[in-house]
Amino acid sequence: MGATRPIAPSRSLIWLIGLSIALNYIDRGAVSVAAPLIQSELKLSATGYGVIVSAFYWTYVPCLALAGWLADRGSVHRLMAAGVAVWALATAAIGLAGSVTVLIILRLMMGLGEGVAFPCGSKIIARTPEAGRGRANISLGLGIALGPFIGTLAGGFILARYGWRPMFIVFGLATLLWLVPWAGRRSEVDQPGAAQPLPTMSWLRLVQLPQLWAMTVLHICASHGIYFLIAWLPLWLVRVRGFDITDMALITGLFYLVQAVSGWVAAVVSDRMITQGRDASTIRKTLLLLCMAIATTAVLALPGTASTPLLIIWLVVASIGFGPLPNLLFTAGQTLAGPESAGRWVGLQAGVGNLSGVIGPVMVGMIVDAAGYAPAFWATAAIMVTGAIAFAAGVPRLKPIAA
Repeated sequence: MGATRPIAPSRSLIWLIGLSIALNYIDRGAVSVAAPLIQSELKLSATGYGVIVSAFYWTYVPCLALAGWLADRGSVHRLMAAGVAVWALATAAIGLAGSVTVLIILRLMMGLGEGVAFPCGSKIIARTPEAGRGRANISLGLGIALGPFIGTLAGGFILARYGWRPMFIVFGLATLLWLVPWAGRRSEVDQPGAAQPLPTMSWLRLVQLPQLWAMTVLHICASHGIYFLIAWLPLWLVRVRGFDITDMALITGLFYLVQAVSGWVAAVVSDRMITQGRDASTIRKTLLLLCMAIATTAVLALPGTASTPLLIIWLVVASIGFGPLPNLLFTAGQTLAGPESAGRWVGLQAGVGNLSGVIGPVMVGMIVDAAGYAPAFWATAAIMVTGAIAFAAGVPRLKPIAA
């Protein structure tokens, strides 16, 4: 009997994965929403705040690769449940943290738990046929955008009335509720649906592929741009532009809302063009490079804006560029790997790619302490250009690579 393709996941399962990603970003981004209050209470410099942001990625990065390997070999359902439980409890416990040391330890635990989400989600979504994969990955892209949007608005509301500690407790306990619908999905999640599984790409074969490393460099550089705005936009709006907490939450929320809409529109339009017979590789590669160009231009323009309306316009432009990028990064990795190897490919790509989260916050904090925010924006734009060049040169076509 020949090898058969796995059964595609149901739409409800895909959106449940998307909800987990939204909760993932609500919880990890809560520290940036609360940054003005945490920085004042704990008397942190910009570099010190950068270390707290970075601590999450010290465990998150290695866990991504490990989770990718486990997702290809064992129960995705159990792995995902364990990860969500760990990060939810750690998030809630931050509300009780009494020192910077405890805060860093809990951020490390959050990174350990959240590291399972993208490899597990990509392992499931990679079972979707090519023409529908962009729309399936909307669940990841919308989660990345709507999570910070919801977290910023809800967090801003809680911060203004009750302080930063109750915000973390509420967010963590809310994430635990996700485990209730997930509990009944084991048969669908772990059912490969293949009479004879397709071969899985070996680690040796994987690490020898130039396409993997080109995608990884792109992931590092694009993620740095996204994480830069997630971590530093609230502080920049409050400390440099003079907005209060409520206005900061509204402006930042607008950025995330447009980012979500942009990602959804790009996925629907690109999938429709592919369904109509357009070349999937050309469509997705062109769209990815265009989005990098738009986002980079906006990042360069933001620190020089002189008025609030112009600032909002450039933030909208940035969100239009950044919106489709997470979706495209994961769709590209899943396509190149194929469904049987998607867990380890995406785990390695995202794991190494998220080194930007380890290095970037501390680097930006040092730049801000030494020279202000404008050079940090310029450095971010230069890093993003580097990623676009690496992708354009290193990935000639987005098509499955033989195991």
